[in-house]
Amino acid sequence: MDVLKRLKNLSRNGRLALVGAVLLVLLLAPVAAFAVDEMRYNGEVPRNVSAGTVELGGLGHDDAIAALRSYESELRQSPISYQVGETVFEIPAADLGVDIDENAILEMAMEQRRGDGFLSRFADWFGSFDDQIAIEVPVSYEPDLLDDLLDGWEQVAINDPAFEGGLIVSDGRVLPQYPQPGEGIDRQAAQAATQRALQTIERRPLTLATLDLTPTLTADDIDAAVTRASRIIDSPITLRANDPEIEVEFTTATLAEALIAEVRATEPARVDLSFGRTPISRVLEPLRQAIEQPPRDAEFVIDDEDNVTLRESRPQTLLDIDLVVARLFEVADRGGTTGTLPFAYGEEAAFTTEMAEAMGEISKVSQFTTEHSCCEPRVTNIQTMATAVDGVIVQPGEQFDLNGHVGERTRDKGYVPAPQIFEGEIVDAVGGGVSQFATTLFNAMFFGCYEDIEHKAHSRYFSRYPEGREATVSWGGPELIFRNDTDAFLIIKTAFTSRSITVKMFGNTNGRECTAGLGDRYAYTNPPVEFEGNPSIPPGTEVQDKAGGRGWSIDFFRYVSYDDGGEETQSWTHRYLATPTIVLKHPCDLEDAPSPCLIAVPDVVGMKPGKATSTLETWTFVVVKETVPVTDEGLDGRVVSQSPNSGLGHARGATVTIQIGQFEEEGGDPGADLL
Repeated sequence: MDVLKRLKNLSRNGRLALVGAVLLVLLLAPVAAFAVDEMRYNGEVPRNVSAGTVELGGLGHDDAIAALRSYESELRQSPISYQVGETVFEIPAADLGVDIDENAILEMAMEQRRGDGFLSRFADWFGSFDDQIAIEVPVSYEPDLLDDLLDGWEQVAINDPAFEGGLIVSDGRVLPQYPQPGEGIDRQAAQAATQRALQTIERRPLTLATLDLTPTLTADDIDAAVTRASRIIDSPITLRANDPEIEVEFTTATLAEALIAEVRATEPARVDLSFGRTPISRVLEPLRQAIEQPPRDAEFVIDDEDNVTLRESRPQTLLDIDLVVARLFEVADRGGTTGTLPFAYGEEAAFTTEMAEAMGEISKVSQFTTEHSCCEPRVTNIQTMATAVDGVIVQPGEQFDLNGHVGERTRDKGYVPAPQIFEGEIVDAVGGGVSQFATTLFNAMFFGCYEDIEHKAHSRYFSRYPEGREATVSWGGPELIFRNDTDAFLIIKTAFTSRSITVKMFGNTNGRECTAGLGDRYAYTNPPVEFEGNPSIPPGTEVQDKAGGRGWSIDFFRYVSYDDGGEETQSWTHRYLATPTIVLKHPCDLEDAPSPCLIAVPDVVGMKPGKATSTLETWTFVVVKETVPVTDEGLDGRVVSQSPNSGLGHARGATVTIQIGQFEEEGGDPGADLL
């Protein structure tokens, strides 16, 4: 009642406004529902759209495809029945190659109720609640399969069937089967009736009409086919391939077994000749492993004359028997006896011929050789490292790290102990001497104009290496690293003799060329003196063993010229340490001699007393002399014994007693000489 009172109290304008609002709500509600529904069905088939017996409305892509494939399966499995005369033949439609295009049907379904403008789409949506859209499903089949069936049915169901003729192969010979007139199925009517029947799942039996038929092929046509077929199988055929290298022979027996002759009564009538797959497959299958090869990258091949040729890439090769069957028939039909064995191709090579050709011409850009003495252990190490580097390919922009590539030098890898510099000293180590290879590689890189990333020259100068322009490596450092700063491969090749090692680099530096320069030595340093203990040197005595050499600094340069006329100078500085003068001392004269330091007593037995005394005093010992009688005249006046004995260690200044022999004849008067 309160509501009615309020309505009565509203002004006329107010009542009109309320009515307008209600009408607006009533008009907007369908529009809102349409918008919600359109968003909901986005990507789905519109409402009430079907194809054949399949309701597609509201289904997304995958579900719709699955539904259509299920419908196709029903179409294929549903039987179709034919009556020829008194005989009935029933087959599943799948025997005729029944097929539908699911994607095309779905695309058509998706386009339904999709007008261009808002009003058109709204009208389609509004009508979708009552109107059903049924899309026709075109069903296709393979007429040749039906023709083959009809050929057989005629022989079973017709008493006097027409025969179009044919060929048979017996004992390797092709024999004719000539045409005969008679009764036959009306092929055109049978094809048309089948096309109509296959459009639905529920199919009525088809009665096929027959006609009196006169073969369209003549005896001359069959004879011509026999001549052609005989030529096809009269000689063995060899198919060859070069990459991979394969040769396979197909004997006349295999060709005869594979020959297929099919007479086609369709217009124009003809005898189709071909090879069957199975006999050919029996020959090819044992070769599958040899034929099917992985992809092969393009490769730059370098000969002994340093000529570079490009071996083209090849994709993965696969055995495709159908391709071989077609090629074999092509060769046989033209009367040939040899042909090319075809492959199917799979995965492409990672580095193709096109990629290689894009790098431009690859040629030798540098070469460097150093020499060494023959047959030393270090030569084994140099050659072992050279072998490990031979053939290395450095990709454009990639760095090459000699230590990283070769790895630690071990006996298992063929390295042997040889001298190397360790912390300024020359010591034996497994892999010693490989710095000669590093220097050779560095110089090849230097003159090839590639970018130096890291290298270190020897701490001391060796005349066998270019001054300054050298490199040393050791496991754990120093390192030799450079970068291929071009757009082409860098290929490193090595070669060696018993007296030399050579490194060659092949690539494309776009005309960049490099030469070397060397500055004057400067900042000389004098050689230090280093004392070494030697127990054969008497105490207090110094003997120079090796003369030292001065150290210095040196600058070397790389002058780079570019194809466009530009030039650049690059420089490096290296300091060689002075070579010390080596002086030998007795170990007891060294600063770090132990205390007390023992000196070996020299052996003076057999010496004359003067020489013995001088020798012992030279070694810091105090001499005490004694005479002892001897019966051997040869020992007269010579030291016959000493105490302590030789070789024993005693402190500096210790006393050594020597016994000097005095000859006495046996039986003589010991005191006669005193008279």
